[in-house]
Amino acid sequence: MTIFQRWVRNSGFTNQVKGRDKPNVPPFEEAPDYEGDLNRALAYFSNTVGLSDDYMVRVTQVNGRSAVCLFVNTICDSTVIEKTLNALHVHRFPRKEPKNLPQYLIERVFTGSDAVFMENLFEIREALTEGSLVFLIDGASSAIVIGATYVEHRAPQEPYIETSSRGSQVSFVENVDVNVGLLRRNLTTDSLVVKHVKVGYRTRRKVAIAFVRDVANPTLVETVVKRIDAIHIDAVDDAAAVEQRISDHPWSLFPMTRTTQRIDNAVREVNQGKVCIMVDGDPTVLLAPATLQDFFQTQEDFQHPWWEATAVRWLRIISFFFAVYLPALYVAFVDFNPELLPKVMALQIAESREHVPFPAVLEVFIMMLVVEILREATLRMPRQMGQTIGIVGGLVVGQSAVEAGIVSNVLIIVIALTAISVFVSPSYEFAICLRLGSWAMVIAATIVGFYGVVLLTIWIWYEVANLKSFGVSYLDPFGGEYVRDTFVDGIIRLPITVLDKRASHLRPVDKVGGIDAKLPVTHPQLDKSRRTSRYSWGRKS
Repeated sequence: MTIFQRWVRNSGFTNQVKGRDKPNVPPFEEAPDYEGDLNRALAYFSNTVGLSDDYMVRVTQVNGRSAVCLFVNTICDSTVIEKTLNALHVHRFPRKEPKNLPQYLIERVFTGSDAVFMENLFEIREALTEGSLVFLIDGASSAIVIGATYVEHRAPQEPYIETSSRGSQVSFVENVDVNVGLLRRNLTTDSLVVKHVKVGYRTRRKVAIAFVRDVANPTLVETVVKRIDAIHIDAVDDAAAVEQRISDHPWSLFPMTRTTQRIDNAVREVNQGKVCIMVDGDPTVLLAPATLQDFFQTQEDFQHPWWEATAVRWLRIISFFFAVYLPALYVAFVDFNPELLPKVMALQIAESREHVPFPAVLEVFIMMLVVEILREATLRMPRQMGQTIGIVGGLVVGQSAVEAGIVSNVLIIVIALTAISVFVSPSYEFAICLRLGSWAMVIAATIVGFYGVVLLTIWIWYEVANLKSFGVSYLDPFGGEYVRDTFVDGIIRLPITVLDKRASHLRPVDKVGGIDAKLPVTHPQLDKSRRTSRYSWGRKS
């Protein structure tokens, strides 16, 4: 347990609510079962989902019995409704009534439908709100629920967060069923298992958990399923609500799961032994567990030569240090430890700050705040105006600030390089950590200079070393236990022919992902002495 975790536990934040305050929603265990009393069931639905104007009731008859067809017309496919009712009306029932009428309807009448039996009225009501068609027959002990959901959703498009020059350009969408289909289409194996869990007292949001059963660690899968199933909240809005509630360290600044919109990223990580979590209504999927190494890698690394992928990974590592330490080192060297700088560089910085009225700390704070404002403005503004905001902020504001003597031109270079280095990170969530870490380093440098930067760095790495994501150390494979993972597909990405084993730090069941590739057979050298006509192919000499 880290120092920060101990402080949180001792502060009492985690002991505020221990299950006594719950949402004012009746639990489904208390809902009655449908036992054939049609009027009682209609009264139950009228007081719940029936309060909405899009709740529809169609009265009909089934083999002489009274029956009703219930649905919510705004999310129910009208074509399915008409086909189902038409099949019921044109069917010729036998003179002798079947012993089990609902079973007879599914086997003989609704043959082309996705129909199931349900008894609990809460589950039936939940199916109604999801767009299903419900048949209730007077005297029958079970309700027939037919899938008829129809909700408009956008087609898979190019991911707008994770761009790539090569590879698949298709992203996940907001419909979880479509996302599961996309994953299955790209990972065509019967070992791919998908589990569905519903989360939330009111929203009953569908969450899909996908993994490869003979690769993923069973303990990891069991942990993920239990944590998601244990979420008891009023409503789940998106994947972030699930992510923050299943995390081992919800108070940590570092993301405990990796998020992605790219299908190829999800396919590769699931095939490596991770678990993919998809939440209905969110095009971003979660990959668990996550380690520090994951935020310096992309699927694009495996689509380029090994030397290029390795160079890009080192570029991301260098950008990481630039984004976190550059502003803090500027403050430390200018205000506290100028003797650590080369003499020429120290004179250049002193000359550039000759007419600046503020200390270096305030100078850095002003420019970092301006960059954050511009970043948020670019993110919230319409796309057509975002580029204009960037040009105005980068050229006009920066140049005007230097000419007015508010900041030095050296600081403009430092802040610009820091802002650009943040975006080199392939993960947006990790880029936020870099931004917050940069502010923390500047504050530490403001207090005790370069020593503050060193002490804060030691404390952060101590905290990171104690983090775990679903039982996997956050520093794996750099902790020293998994040397092969570090130098085969870590800080170095060796050729594909060497990557014949899965990452050991994920503890997969099947550790081998391929076999040693052999060099292709050398093509025999052509005999230059024998020249044949292009029209003599296949002829005997």
